[in-house]
Amino acid sequence: MQKITHLILYVILVLFTVSCANTDNDMKYEPQPGDTIYTADAALAIYDRNPERALLIIDSAVIVGNLDEDLAQMLRAKVLSHSTADLHFDEALQICEALMESNFVDNPANRENVLDLLITITRRRGDNEQWLRWSTEKVDLCRQQGDETEALRTEAEIGFILAQLGEEERGLAKLSGVIGALDEQRHFNEMDACIIALKRKINLLDILGRPESVIPLAQRIIEKIDDYREHRDEYADGSFRMPPSDEQFVRYCNFYTAQANCFLAKAYADMGQDDTARHYLSLFEESDYGKTFSGRMMASNTWFVLGDYDKMLAIYDIAAARLGNDTMNHDFSTMLYNRAIAAEAAGNYQTASVYWHRYETIKKTLDRKQHEGQAYHYAARYKLQEERMNTEREQAKAKHNEILALSGLVLVVLSIGFIIRLLIQRRAINRKNRVLTDQMIESIKYKKQETQTIKSKTPAANLNLDSLDDDQLFDYLSNIIRNEELFLSSNFSRQLLIDRFHINERRIGAAFSCCEGLPDFIRDLRLEYACQLMTDNPKMSISDVATASGFSNLTVFGRDFKRKYEVTPTYFRSQMMAKK
Repeated sequence: MQKITHLILYVILVLFTVSCANTDNDMKYEPQPGDTIYTADAALAIYDRNPERALLIIDSAVIVGNLDEDLAQMLRAKVLSHSTADLHFDEALQICEALMESNFVDNPANRENVLDLLITITRRRGDNEQWLRWSTEKVDLCRQQGDETEALRTEAEIGFILAQLGEEERGLAKLSGVIGALDEQRHFNEMDACIIALKRKINLLDILGRPESVIPLAQRIIEKIDDYREHRDEYADGSFRMPPSDEQFVRYCNFYTAQANCFLAKAYADMGQDDTARHYLSLFEESDYGKTFSGRMMASNTWFVLGDYDKMLAIYDIAAARLGNDTMNHDFSTMLYNRAIAAEAAGNYQTASVYWHRYETIKKTLDRKQHEGQAYHYAARYKLQEERMNTEREQAKAKHNEILALSGLVLVVLSIGFIIRLLIQRRAINRKNRVLTDQMIESIKYKKQETQTIKSKTPAANLNLDSLDDDQLFDYLSNIIRNEELFLSSNFSRQLLIDRFHINERRIGAAFSCCEGLPDFIRDLRLEYACQLMTDNPKMSISDVATASGFSNLTVFGRDFKRKYEVTPTYFRSQMMAKK
């Protein structure tokens, strides 16, 4: 009878906790934009022009509690995915793949954001099989969420990829289907998606050498932009992609008009109509986009066809400087190919020979990597999935009602079993927590002795930091951080070390790589200090302990403490009070 009573009371307690969850959440501290400059918005405002600073802001936002680690990881991947270095692509790819295996993507919006990053990364790397894989997964997700326009936008990507994999006609057919589904709709989101699909088809036709088919598509882009200019209000659909201001509206229209003019210039140049090509090219070069680095790179192929090699080589020099040592990619091989032809046209045959040799070497390596991939496997998988899609949807709909009928009963049974299991495990968990607490007490004693030993070592004054290797630099900086208790400031950041010791961010990162990074090192010092405070003064409130230890956010303190020691700060303090 007593056990049944306990079970009923426990069920009531669970229901009461769920009903009060919203109230508890309202009482938690939420970081405000005015608390610190280290926010996600601050990082996103500069990441495309100052990625190093953006990464620093993200790290600092995690330290001060403005960002949780999963969101911070996604933002880091976004910054790294805009780099030109293959190494940064690898790092961004690893971050995104880890997020796809985490609870972070249980939220559909988060999953779509990570998929967008994976698509961007694999597209820029020229990894067609992975590009197809993530694009296919995004199409499925969009349709599950009822976002057909976004699904069609991604279908355009898939059409281009299929052509890259050797299925040109199937890819063109898919692009034509997307354009047909979007073309006549007078909504901004559909218009924008249609323009993207038109651009994908133009790029594909250019690769296939069909310039005469490019012209009507490029002219259609101009027609759609002109109609948007004249009937702007009719296109307003509340889409987040809509230009929010008059200035951005003008910039949007001018950007796509300029690109369409460049497409027309290249098509007419390929057809041998040089005068018409130069007319459209002049319109492009007079535009704001035509004066940018990206715009000049877009025009470089047209300059090549028209024989304006000096313009082409000048922008290639800038592009090569930006690529640095990252030369194992299709963009660099194309530049080598065009440089070789330009050198031959100028009569520099020896220079041309060097370029041809480098081009052939890189091309062979890239071709081998492509054949070693699983591109055709993914293409076949996508085709099969497309054929099964309608059948699977019908089967899923039929099973849906059966699942709903059984889910209630299963949920009740599982809930009862879960509650019973919790009751059984409760004693075992208490025993485990007591053992963990005892181990923490022993560890605190050891850490206290170790800290006293470290504090007794005064770092040498006027030490030449450039002469230290990474391990020595870590010892030097970590001793100062401990001795001066810099970690107790909630505003501590990597920038403080940069400003004080005049060393760059890369050196600090390398020095603290032995302990998984500076943020983790500072967090561990703060947690050790918090444990010592609760051991020496167990009556001190958890909030005061968190503040005194350098945490600006009580929620972050509790989460980090539990993650490191497997018990909550409240439980640990209660054990210390019991021992006193």
